[in-house]
Amino acid sequence: MATGAVCAIMGAMPDSDLVLDDETTAALTLFNEYLAADRERQQRERRLAKAEKAKDEAAAALRALEKKGVTGEEKARAEAAYREALETWKILRDGGEPEPATAAAGDEAPTDESATDETADDEATADEATDADATDA
Repeated sequence: MATGAVCAIMGAMPDSDLVLDDETTAALTLFNEYLAADRERQQRERRLAKAEKAKDEAAAALRALEKKGVTGEEKARAEAAYREALETWKILRDGGEPEPATAAAGDEAPTDESATDETADDEATADEATDADATDA
């Protein structure tokens, strides 16, 4: 007798007298596993795209503040938002799952010069990684 998952793919009713041979059952099981894996892959891709968009928006906001010459608390918040978005994007890009709340308590704020250099380096690394990912696809 066929299982519920196999019946679902075949469109048969679970209480029918449909009998499948072992080879067909195995093939349908593999197909169902493929469908599940494909759904997970699509979800990962959507999360990565969303994280990349958030990272790009945070970088644009930070650049706009730097262009205006804003310093102080507003710029520090923008830098923190960018670093968090970048870290989330990197974790997702590498196949991991980001922690729900990543707090950088106890970390000292970098000076304006080092933060700007670090941001430029991180953006360059992110752009290179995005270009490399695009060529792999």
